[in-house]
Amino acid sequence: MLLLNLLEKLWRFFNPDLRSECEKASEREFILAANSLKTLSVTDRGGMSIDPEELREHIIASREQLKHLVHKPGVPGRSFKAAVRVQVEQEESPAVDAPVNALDCREVVAWRRLSSGAAVRYVCLQSTNTGCYAVATASLFSNGQESLPPWVEGSTQRQIANALQLGGLQWYATVGEAMDAWDAEL
Repeated sequence: MLLLNLLEKLWRFFNPDLRSECEKASEREFILAANSLKTLSVTDRGGMSIDPEELREHIIASREQLKHLVHKPGVPGRSFKAAVRVQVEQEESPAVDAPVNALDCREVVAWRRLSSGAAVRYVCLQSTNTGCYAVATASLFSNGQESLPPWVEGSTQRQIANALQLGGLQWYATVGEAMDAWDAEL
């Protein structure tokens, strides 16, 4: 046993762990979590299996513990009158014009297959305040390659930032409506 300890110390001396403390702590947490699984089994060839029901229970428990971190649009936190006002605006016009802050949006990526076999990737923004969607940019993929129209330039992030700064986004109740409106403008 003494020899093993000596070899281990020599190994650590010649091969120090250069990872940050955060990475080491994350690895320790993962190992503890994996060891806490009751039905986890490892084969002699390195394969692993776990009872799906146990995994489902862990996921549900984690969701319950962390649900305070998630804000869902339409959940109490904004007044009911504001939700009614948005619905009335949507009924009057398919596009909803409301001031949107860039920090109040989440990115949603949607795909549409064209009859030609090509695919279009839409990068949409969803307002966390109203729940409405706007297409910020779209890319056409044909024959396995991306072919962008000449008026689309730069990276997707730059295009999204420009769309938010210019403020010309049209907001719709669903992703499908936003995608249809984008296609109609072309």
